[in-house]
Amino acid sequence: MLLDRACPGDGWNAGNGMVFGAALNAHIDTTAIALLALVIDNAEPAVHQALNWLRVTSAECSSPYSLAWSALAFLMHKDRAAKLCIARLQEAMSSDLSIFNTETLSLAAIAINPTGSTTNPFKVI
Repeated sequence: MLLDRACPGDGWNAGNGMVFGAALNAHIDTTAIALLALVIDNAEPAVHQALNWLRVTSAECSSPYSLAWSALAFLMHKDRAAKLCIARLQEAMSSDLSIFNTETLSLAAIAINPTGSTTNPFKVI
């Protein structure tokens, strides 16, 4: 079902990729979350397109929430963009001008130090 809902050539948003014949824009956090669900289907063209889109889009993002989700997706897909995304997340988190909610802080903590290694941060040990 997730693959059916992908935005054409990009990632995912919170609904359908097309409405009344018009393509909708993908969102960073929604794309990253979908990619987490599709780790086992990483041979799918939509997954590769979404990873490419997420690499480009997250490089221009300043939202700690979206960067944390992106970093988690990159880590789970063992993508080369993980280190740069985590560095940008750390930079965004160190800003004194930002106020973060518990969800953002939790996601950032998991993304920055996923159990101290490259293992699956969501795996129950």
